[in-house]
Amino acid sequence: MKRKTKVVLVQLGSPKSPKVSDVRAYLKEFLGDPRVVDINPLAWKLILNLFVLPFRPKQSAKAYSRIWEGSEFPLVRITNEFAKEVQLNLDSSEIEVESAFLLSSPRIKDIWDKWEIEVDEGQNPAKELFAIPMFPQYSESTIASGLDVLAHESSKRVKIPHLRFMTDFHKSKAFIDNSILQIEKSLSEWKEEGKTVDDFVISFHGIPKRRVVYKGDRYFQDCLETFLLLRDNVKGIDKSKIHMTFQSRFGSEEWLTPYTDEYVKNLVNDGHKNIAVYCPSFVADCLETIDEIGTELGEEVEELGGEIFFIPCLNTNPKWAKDFALYIKTQITGNSLEKENAEYLIDEKEYIKM
Repeated sequence: MKRKTKVVLVQLGSPKSPKVSDVRAYLKEFLGDPRVVDINPLAWKLILNLFVLPFRPKQSAKAYSRIWEGSEFPLVRITNEFAKEVQLNLDSSEIEVESAFLLSSPRIKDIWDKWEIEVDEGQNPAKELFAIPMFPQYSESTIASGLDVLAHESSKRVKIPHLRFMTDFHKSKAFIDNSILQIEKSLSEWKEEGKTVDDFVISFHGIPKRRVVYKGDRYFQDCLETFLLLRDNVKGIDKSKIHMTFQSRFGSEEWLTPYTDEYVKNLVNDGHKNIAVYCPSFVADCLETIDEIGTELGEEVEELGGEIFFIPCLNTNPKWAKDFALYIKTQITGNSLEKENAEYLIDEKEYIKM
């Protein structure tokens, strides 16, 4: 009997619905995570319950309602569909693929419960659980938060499989190559329609700058590596017109800069009217891509006489699923050389600049 690995693709999740009560419950759990908001816990608890939760859910619910698909949100649907697509490219007797969420169902707990039933009933259970957070770049607020959930769940269990945990895949050829194809496809389609892209913005989700400077979070480095690999290999637009920015800031402290909204509006005011935007912090379209960039920033830029050309995430692209499946298999069964060849290397000179 073959040794089997259960691969769990882990995403953040979404509210149950765009109702204010569901959004409030979601934000309470999300923003209550000390990995997500890492200030003094007592002070933050007061701020969260007295100033954030009474007001922000109503505003956020309006945004969520714009991307609601009637029974679920895009992030959850796409992640579930992607897991199935990845499984089609793998031998299920060796590697079985499932999806789980930190803030939606099914959760890590549900996947573990299912595995224990398989063990108890002798259903050829997996010997190894390999959790892969679907965040390409490492950050304490995402990857470490997911690891906390896994560790907390294991602390309550008696039956524990061999555990593995991926902390990033931003330099994987599967991710970079398919991102390049996605970008070039969009640029080519717009060109055929007679639309000219003046500048191309690669927008990453932001985090407070102090987390990089004082805590040593390597997120900025991972983002810069992603940016360099995309900028230096994308065809169809001059490198000088490709820019790196950060979006989705929250609160009053300084986050990683430049800020996407301000930077893009400055470009438009300077005469660069048509701006393409790609968000490689995400592999599945969600509130931060569809609404924040596609709708909110799109409307702000339109008022200035410009246009946002939104490039979708990789989502369930069949080639992306096939290549990521191969990447997973390499991480499980490949030798050190095969694992090394599955990722791109960055020129050492770039780290000096960094």
